[in-house]
Amino acid sequence: MKDLSILTLNNKDINDFANERNELLKTVKTKWVLFIDGDEKLSSPIKNISESYDGYILKRKNYFLRDYVGTDKIIRLAKKDAGKWKRAVHETWQIDSGKVGELDEFIIHNTAESLLSYLNKMNHYSGLHAKANLNEGKRSNLLKIIFFSIGKFIVTFFKSRHVTFSIIQSLHSYLSWTKLYFLQHS
Repeated sequence: MKDLSILTLNNKDINDFANERNELLKTVKTKWVLFIDGDEKLSSPIKNISESYDGYILKRKNYFLRDYVGTDKIIRLAKKDAGKWKRAVHETWQIDSGKVGELDEFIIHNTAESLLSYLNKMNHYSGLHAKANLNEGKRSNLLKIIFFSIGKFIVTFFKSRHVTFSIIQSLHSYLSWTKLYFLQHS
């Protein structure tokens, strides 16, 4: 498609993903923008975009150490002026108004090259997540730290059927809520 720019986040030291994406968005000259991370690629080129939509949901197939761990759905293709990115981490595209469609093409997300790199990534993201939660007025306590971590393991395991991935997602939850607790009390 001619009127489409693809913006890729490749910087590993990003502290505000929404801001980074919004800054990249300012450089775009095309009407449509597809947002991809450095560890993602498209299954096939985007073909059919209708002007009656302001954005599109794409399925994202997630892989952890080459094992498939589940699919989620995210808005990653949108008209340049239809909205903006919100939240420093686990950011989402917020369309101001208009209709959202869904495409057949999907994103392939290779979350981890190695276990060590993924653990480092989770440590970094959990700190960003804790700060974002603090900015949103969320509070942490011992019960959240314990039970959200357990809940994250259970939900992730039932979705992915992957023990190691589920443990690390649980660790991310534990770190996020623990770091928020310490931010509240510092």
